[in-house]
Amino acid sequence: MNYELAKKLKDAGFKQEGSGLLMNGNVYALGFSEPTGDMYYPTLSELIEACGESFYNLVKQQVWVARAYNEIEDEYVGTGNTPEEAVAELWLALNKTV
Repeated sequence: MNYELAKKLKDAGFKQEGSGLLMNGNVYALGFSEPTGDMYYPTLSELIEACGESFYNLVKQQVWVARAYNEIEDEYVGTGNTPEEAVAELWLALNKTV
């Protein structure tokens, strides 16, 4: 997961604690050329858990694809180059505010 995606999670309200990595302002994050502010990089398990009961599956196609369905069968999809990226994008889709 890169800095920009971790920041999107933080800005959307993803919890900033757990078993993942907390990068402070003195550390360079992967994919970012300047020191980061405090940014939390969640684990795959934390991301899946955060998606809740609507999480359906995670599969490797040409890219990783994560899917969720709500109670009225609306489909939500997240894709990425890693499982973490796909599920992070799925969480963002599930928690998108209009």
